[in-house]
Amino acid sequence: MSILKEFDLDIPYINSGTPEDYEANWKQKRIQFRDEIRCVASLVERSFEQYKTSDSWKVLIEVVDVITDPGVKDFSGVCRVQVQFHVDTFFSKNDEEKKEATLDLMRRGIYSIILAKGWDSVPFERALEIAKNQNLINEWYWKKPLVSSNRKYKASLYIVHEVKGIKGILIVANKNNEEILRVEAFRDRPNEWAYLRFLGKLEWSTHNEVVLLDKRNNVVGKATVNKPSDLDILNKDMR
Repeated sequence: MSILKEFDLDIPYINSGTPEDYEANWKQKRIQFRDEIRCVASLVERSFEQYKTSDSWKVLIEVVDVITDPGVKDFSGVCRVQVQFHVDTFFSKNDEEKKEATLDLMRRGIYSIILAKGWDSVPFERALEIAKNQNLINEWYWKKPLVSSNRKYKASLYIVHEVKGIKGILIVANKNNEEILRVEAFRDRPNEWAYLRFLGKLEWSTHNEVVLLDKRNNVVGKATVNKPSDLDILNKDMR
């Protein structure tokens, strides 16, 4: 048994061209496409409940101008299907249109696989609906808030994942959960292969400074509370 947990889209190079042709005319387009669909694809992934299958841990939807390999194929646990779509039109769309196009391509590919393999459609429909109801906005907190040593502050990392980029924002709140500081910690390509290296751990270096460390324990960003916030002063005066 396998646990299905990943969804991805790709525009494979199916021309019988040379490596030089791929490098010159397809590689950058493919990288851009794989980056720009991740905003919606990862939102659907996070909304998806674990689903047990006999052999698949990932769904891969290949977006092609002309379907050359019909049907559903399985390769080492990757369940692959082709969906017809004029790829160049994707790049002419604005960001919101790209989100909608990505969701539609995912829906078409997923339903083709469900029909072919006899999977239960409910968890897939639920994940797609959750993403749609969130207006395809992919923003989330990474892990639980971290409390400072003096118990005065809580720090969180907030991820904002858009079509063309992703950024991590350090947010510090007081003990009443009122936000007092917001600092951008990193900005990168909107693809897990690029930005996951930043997500090591949060750590309070002092009672009023929190740092984000990458997976090699290097400091990515930090937020420092230099003085009591106006809200803290006001709350103190009212006590």
